[in-house]
Parts: sequence; structure tokens; C-alpha cells
Amino acid sequence: MKLKRIIQIPISIFFLFSWCMALDSLPVDGQSLNYTQIFFRWPQIVGSDSYEITIHHNMDFSIYSSQNNSIILDDFSWGEEYSWEACGLDEFNNSIDCYAQHNFNINVLPLNYPGDVNVITYNEVLSSPGITILDYESLNFSAALNINGEAIWFADRTNFPLSKIIVTGFSKNGNFMGYGTFGYEFNLDSEIIFQTPHSVHHSIIKSNNETYFSIGGNQETHLCPEPQICGDGNMIWKGDSFIEVDFQGEILWEWDAFDYLSLDEYNSQWIGYPTSEQIDWTHSNSVFFDDANNIVYVSMRNLSRITAIDYTTKEIIWNLGDSDFMDEEFFTADFGFSHQHSAQITDEGNLLFFDNGRDNNPELSRCLEIEFNDNEDPELVWEYILPDSMLTLSRGECDRLLNGNTLISAGRTGNVIEVDDNDEIVWHLRAKIDNGLNVNIYRSERVPNLYPHAFSFEVNNLEGSYPNYSIEDNSVGLTIFNKGWSSQLFKFELFDNSNMLVASGEALIPSNNEEIFMIGPLNDGINTYTLNVFTDNRIDLQQSVIFEKNMMMGDLNEDYIVNILDILIMVNIIMGSLDDPGNADINDDNLINILDIVVLVNIILED
Repeated sequence: MKLKRIIQIPISIFFLFSWCMALDSLPVDGQSLNYTQIFFRWPQIVGSDSYEITIHHNMDFSIYSSQNNSIILDDFSWGEEYSWEACGLDEFNNSIDCYAQHNFNINVLPLNYPGDVNVITYNEVLSSPGITILDYESLNFSAALNINGEAIWFADRTNFPLSKIIVTGFSKNGNFMGYGTFGYEFNLDSEIIFQTPHSVHHSIIKSNNETYFSIGGNQETHLCPEPQICGDGNMIWKGDSFIEVDFQGEILWEWDAFDYLSLDEYNSQWIGYPTSEQIDWTHSNSVFFDDANNIVYVSMRNLSRITAIDYTTKEIIWNLGDSDFMDEEFFTADFGFSHQHSAQITDEGNLLFFDNGRDNNPELSRCLEIEFNDNEDPELVWEYILPDSMLTLSRGECDRLLNGNTLISAGRTGNVIEVDDNDEIVWHLRAKIDNGLNVNIYRSERVPNLYPHAFSFEVNNLEGSYPNYSIEDNSVGLTIFNKGWSSQLFKFELFDNSNMLVASGEALIPSNNEEIFMIGPLNDGINTYTLNVFTDNRIDLQQSVIFEKNMMMGDLNEDYIVNILDILIMVNIIMGSLDDPGNADINDDNLINILDIVVLVNIILED
């Protein structure tokens, strides 16, 4: 589907085109990659109706086709070297021009990558397509796997303090959210984009407002709540705070359990843990911000409680869970869940979470979906009980997929399953290390591919060849190709040679779509411009082009017509009453005289 938008922007004259594109080709020549699913992009080849991309590996090669100057490919192997080149083809599939080969290599998988990862159930018809991003929590790093369970990306944990990075989410801007010592936003190459100023445990998310919510540890000294267990003295209470910060690390919002919960609300099971002088009071494991309703949802594991908090007032809207650890009961039903994980809100507004079932009789792990109705008790609308072999008393997550299925991480068992709306397992992955022990998998999510944010663009009326391009028209035709699976707000900015903004525009382009802009007419007196294209949430991936306008031969007044007015201007230039605009020496003999008038007259007569 092609979307067309014509934007008429009064700007100034224009150019002679020298194209200088930041990150002009991807992957960058000589780059080492931690992924086998790769986004390729290259500068436009003028006159191309399509492109042909050739991948060279050892003595073999593969050829792929693309209608524009980018493509996503995934036919690569770990620990191998490759080279690639892009060629432009005309409408008859004849080669117009080719770029020189670029080289890249793909690193080997980490030495501690689990040796036994298998998909043991896969219903191609009923399963949601895409890749699964999960954390190998017991191995201190995260990875992405294709539908067959083969690794296509891994996080380089050596880039993070204490060599630990656990992914908690994948943003539509193409970056990952995760924690180790701190909370991070980082890119495919494991380069840290953002780091929290405070330590983070269990969860960090990025809101639609481009802010970061995370869980921070907190502790205070208070009396032992049960002297028969821990004596009459003081002990350390370990609690949690939920913190929102902006990109600069400034705290925007904070909610501390010590400020809003009573010390009478505790689970005696956790007195004396992890040491005899401490109580592991709340042990929260997830935070979720519903910006549509201005509510923060938190999961406090050791209280077997999920709490909804009014973002504006910070007051508790309700607590849901075990009433034995609760001063005030908000609802009649508590649904019997225990030591739950990963509370979140579905697109339908329902509460979805993983119930570990610890200490219940019998102990069962399950997914619960609960609907809230105004002035009524919440209602259980869906439940899935995991097989006994997947009972996990810690960790776990339930994620609703685009097709309505649910992706379930079964924590310490090393299993990730996908169930359909009939509660049938349609995909099942199991991960073990070489000695047969299960790999702890805390969270997982299914996305189409690694590139929600991939894009490229072309200038439709471009002339010349990279990096020296030209344009003769009085406007610029720009086509932006959104190659990612996420809708993105694309923006463009046009600057003149004094770095003054002379044109801009934007459009929300759906995934796998393109949109056309006409930028013009152009101002007089300017011949060098820079065009930048970027999205509002990834300015760091901006693509740029610098260009100059070819002046029409003999068009001395730059009105895109050669006529008697240009002859009059030439006469005045020769007489010295006007300055040369830069193109009066038509016969290129370094003189401006009657011979140039003769050439000018011939141009007019030929037209």
C-alpha cells in the first residue's frame, strides 16, 4: 500500500546536489554483529527501478531483490565472515551501477550459551509468527530466537557492569529495556543508550511518554513484627520504591512502600530472610504504567498482592490478593493467587499476570486474566493452569500476543509455551544447559523481527551518482519507506547552507508502507541544502543528504525559463550594472561578453 502526501512549502531557490548520507550503508563496512537477522541499507542509485543485493560467503553467493534501497535478511550463520554489494536495475532488470563490496562478520555465540535449546511443539497454522525475545536469567544474558528455537541475537553482557543484562522489554524504537546493576536502554549492538542513576531490580519499562519506570530497593530499620520469631529488637525491613525518571535521570515520580503501606501488612514467612536480621518485606517484581488511565500497577510478590496506584495522587486505588497480609480488603474475591509475577494490562484493559502458586494446596502455576467492572467485584475471565512439570515457585510471565494467543514463561523449568484460545499448546520451547539442568527463563515476548524501526528514503527526482548528485527541478520529491513492523512518526527537515531551517514536515507511516512528499517551491539564491529524515523517538538513527541545485543554462534570473529577460540581464552584466549570478559565462571561456549573448540567443531559438 502506498500513501501519498503532497506538501507545498514555500522555501527558497535550490541546488546542485552532493549527497552525504550519515550511516550511508548498513551494516557498516567491517562491522562485527551479535545477530544473524540483518537490516541492509545503501544509498540510492539514480534511475533504478529495483535493486539486487548479492551476499558473498566463502566461495558461494546468494542474490536477493528489493524494490527500494533497503532489505531485511536472515540467512546467516554465527562465527562467519561475509561481504555484500548492492546494484541498481532498470525496468528491464539490466544493471545500472553497483557499489563496492562491504564486509562484515558475525560473532560466535557466547561460550555459556545453553547447549540444548529445542522447539518440541510447533503448530505453524495456529502459532503467532515472529521471533521470541527471552532472558536466560541464570546465565546473566538475554537472546532472541526464531520460531525454530535458533538464536538470531544475543546481548553482550560484557558491556554491562558485573557482566549481567536481563531484558525486560523490547521497545518499538528498536531498543531493549533491561537491568543488571542498573536499569538500561540499549541497542542491538548492546551499546547503552540510557542508564538509571539508581540501582534497579526485577523490572524497568519505557512508557509511551518516553520516561522510564523501574523498581528500586529500599530499606528501613523497624521493630521485629513477631518477637517469637526474631526477638524484641529492631531488624532491617527490605522494601521497594517505584521510580519514574526522564532521559536525563531526573526523578519525575516516586512511590515508596514505606510511605503507603502499614508495617502490619507483612508475610511472616519472609521474616529472617535473607538473613536472620532482615525481613524481605515486599519483594516487588514488576511495574506497569497505564498512561490511558493514569494508573501504575505493581506486583509485590512476598505480599501476594497486586496494587493499582493513582499516578496523580499516589493513593492506592485497590489492592488485590491475599487478605491475610492486607489491612483493608477492597474486593470479596482474591482469586487465590500466591507469589505472583509480571502484572500487566491487556489491550482490552484486563489484568494479566503469572501466578506461581507457592504454598497453595495444591501448588499450581497458572496464568490469570481478570476483568474489572465499575462498582463490581473483579471477575476471572481466563485461566490457564500449566502442566505439573512446569510448576515454578518463582519467576514467570504471561504475554498476550497479537493473534490472541498467550506466550508463557515457566520460570525455573526452562520452558516457554504458547497457548491458543482453546488452551492448546501450539508452540513449546525447552532450554537446558549441557549438563541437563534447566535454564531459568524469567520473561519472554514475541515480536515480528528485530527491526520495528527500520527505514530508508529516496529522492525521486535525483540526478548524478553517489556521492555527487544533482537536481534541476524547483522542488524535491521525497519517498520514505517504513520497513519496520511498528508505525512510526517520520519527520524531515531541510536546511540551507547557513544551517537555517527552511522546510520541515512529518507523517505517521504505518508498518511496511511508504509515503511521498513534494517539498517546494524552492527559494532563490540558495544552492546547497541538507535534508534530514528521522523518527521522533530515534533521532540518533537520522539519515541525511546534502545536495546542490543545477542552474538551468542561460536562466540568469532563475525563473526556470530562458527568454528575452535573460538577454537583458546579460547585457547589464556586460555593461557592469549587474553582478554575475554565477552562470553568465555560458560558453565557459572565463569571459562574459557578446559571445555569451550569441549562445544565449541560440538556446532561446532552439527551444
